[in-house]
Amino acid sequence: MSGEFAVVGTRIAQPDGPAKATGEAVFAGDVRLPGMLIGKVLRSPYANALVRSIDISGAAALPGVVCVLTPDDVTDWNTFDRGMKDMPLIAGGYRIPPEEAVVNRHPRHFGDAVAAVAAVSEHVAEQALALLAVEYEQLPFVLDPEEAIKPGAPQVSPEAPGNIGKHLTYPFPSGDVEQALAEADVVVEGSFRTPKQEHCTQETAASVAYVDSAGRLNVYSQCQLAHLARRELAHIFKMPVHKVKVLTPFIGGSFGQRGSLCAEPLAAALALTSRRPVRLVFSREDHFTSLESRTGFKRVTVKMGFKRDGTLTAIKTDMLGFLGAYMACGPMASVIGMSLVMGLYRCDNRAGEADMVMTNTPPSGAMRGFGNEVMSFAVEQLMDEAAERLGMDPVELRLMNAKHQGDVAPFGLNLESTYLEDCLRLGGRAFGWRPKAEITSAAVEKGVAETKGGPRVRRGVGMCAMNHCSGAAPLYLEHSNAIVKFNEDGSVNLTVHPAPVGSHIWGALSQICAEELGIRAEDVNIVTGDTDVTLFEYGSDASRSTYAIGGATKRAAQQAKEQLLAFAAEKLDAQVEDLEIRDGVVYVAQAPDRSCPVGDLCYDAIYSFGGHATNFAGKQSFEPEWNSPIYGAYFAEVEVDTLTGRVKVPRFVTAMDCGTAINPMSVEGQIEGGLQQGLGYALTENYAIDPQTGVVQTTNYDSYKVPGSMDMPESTVLIVDEPDPKGPFGAKGVGEPGMVGIAPAIANAIYDAVGVRMREVPITPEAILAALADQDRE
Repeated sequence: MSGEFAVVGTRIAQPDGPAKATGEAVFAGDVRLPGMLIGKVLRSPYANALVRSIDISGAAALPGVVCVLTPDDVTDWNTFDRGMKDMPLIAGGYRIPPEEAVVNRHPRHFGDAVAAVAAVSEHVAEQALALLAVEYEQLPFVLDPEEAIKPGAPQVSPEAPGNIGKHLTYPFPSGDVEQALAEADVVVEGSFRTPKQEHCTQETAASVAYVDSAGRLNVYSQCQLAHLARRELAHIFKMPVHKVKVLTPFIGGSFGQRGSLCAEPLAAALALTSRRPVRLVFSREDHFTSLESRTGFKRVTVKMGFKRDGTLTAIKTDMLGFLGAYMACGPMASVIGMSLVMGLYRCDNRAGEADMVMTNTPPSGAMRGFGNEVMSFAVEQLMDEAAERLGMDPVELRLMNAKHQGDVAPFGLNLESTYLEDCLRLGGRAFGWRPKAEITSAAVEKGVAETKGGPRVRRGVGMCAMNHCSGAAPLYLEHSNAIVKFNEDGSVNLTVHPAPVGSHIWGALSQICAEELGIRAEDVNIVTGDTDVTLFEYGSDASRSTYAIGGATKRAAQQAKEQLLAFAAEKLDAQVEDLEIRDGVVYVAQAPDRSCPVGDLCYDAIYSFGGHATNFAGKQSFEPEWNSPIYGAYFAEVEVDTLTGRVKVPRFVTAMDCGTAINPMSVEGQIEGGLQQGLGYALTENYAIDPQTGVVQTTNYDSYKVPGSMDMPESTVLIVDEPDPKGPFGAKGVGEPGMVGIAPAIANAIYDAVGVRMREVPITPEAILAALADQDRE
């Protein structure tokens, strides 16, 4: 479909590329201001405690220390919800209690902030932390959700009786699940477990804050939701919203973590107290111990019923999740996961519920996939189990139950487009998938069949299907804005406020704007990063930026184009409907010799006398009331070493229906990056907490294994380039789906290789060996 367009569908160079390549890009940690201080944070060494006293005399007397902040100093400020969801943004009045203070007298988890300092250098700030003498009273703690909900367990929060932070149900139930399961010819069920996962952003959390001469708080923030961050910071410090300005620098990754406040409240508090600029950069250890990580689930139990012909008739889910010490964004992982995965296939009978439990562990929150990866890990393995029991090929079972246009989409809306069947067929063809009845393993064609039953390395293949959202309508508010202004030379300023977290969103929005206006993408200048300049923007999460901010951009460009064409019609003595714009020139369609460059028209309009001067510009607010799901299919080949338990993934194929690919190179990059992150989730990334003390044991990359470039398989990415009727030029989102199906595809391939089902990630060598030993005993 991209051949229909001039700019959309092309592999443009990214607008932010030169700044990053030359080092001109300014990240939060690069900001330097006159008189700036360096902030550091003291964190609790205990899983649950009370701060009885803090002796600051030694730190305060240290030369170069300007400010020491303790719980006694923050009592006049409001507590807050770092996930910023305690607001009328979520349908149904969903509320998260604002329980966290800037620094906490009652630290609820190892790594919780208890004090902070600002000094003239990092060295002095670190010395000052060491001089703070804190008297703690250790309190009983609970780390496991199953233990936390037992009678008599230590209570983590007064807002969560019995430690149930939220009890949530599947929002779109249908039919009679119990009856359908009772009548099913084949029932498969299983209980699965998924861990917390650290986001491992290339740049750690950082913020710079200062109070200007007008008394306004200025904050350099990495937050993906800059306008919500401004509102929340104003709430914390009891300031009018207009007294806070949030500035968005370049951001070195997020994956959902920057959807919450991270370093900003502490940096702002130190700046307000010291009345000097303060830069606060978290260490990697701060990341692991204090920030939100992926919401883990102690138990995900799924039960599915099928007719003998393979028709899916029922699906039932029960979830028990880790929230950590503060509710933050974590509860919604259950609802989003259930909504997406239980809505992937046609099924008349669906029900689910989740208990999201508070524990004395670092908070859980949003991470790429946000619940979808959890439910996919469970449901997609059970789909394979059902296929085996039904005597069907896994691909054929999924094709049989795939939804079609006009069916109900995962979030209860009408399904406008789906090309899951294309993904399954194209991906299977590229992978060399063969029905199991014909060939045990597609790897046979590569000459490796002799290892299949060998004594050591065994190969297998697996696959899975997936859908994801383009934004969060109707669950969350979807409100985006864009301003498109023509300059006198025919170039355009596009004013928007997405988060530049590495998704190449500036380029995609430039292409959408340029395509609508008939100009080059390089003639679109992005104006962004300042809440004083940009209109309200919900922000960049839920794979919404291209879909929602792109929708606002296209509409604003349409409005500006209408003004341009009306002016051109007078100049060219033509009707507006007879005009078109190509390559920066307005033509009369039936008489192309009658034309005028866009730059000349803009110049004439701006410098026109006689009351006709104007500047072509469009401003549009956009709130999509729909949600176009992305569909995908994943195919994995694995090698399992039965002596060591190590799993290698030599080959992987991903086929993705993301609507029109605005920039295929960016789409491929998102999917490749998702594969690497998904490999870590599936095989190596194990967030460990000492069960006896609550101390986080994995606090850096020497103890937390993130896959590197040498761990990547041979990867093939296929883009099913078919337009969606609702997205801008047919586009959907694609930021998250790349990682969602990695773990279940690998787990299914491991089963194909060695005949054991892995119900927990990461699938470590130890877990493989234990499962093989259990298999030998049976």
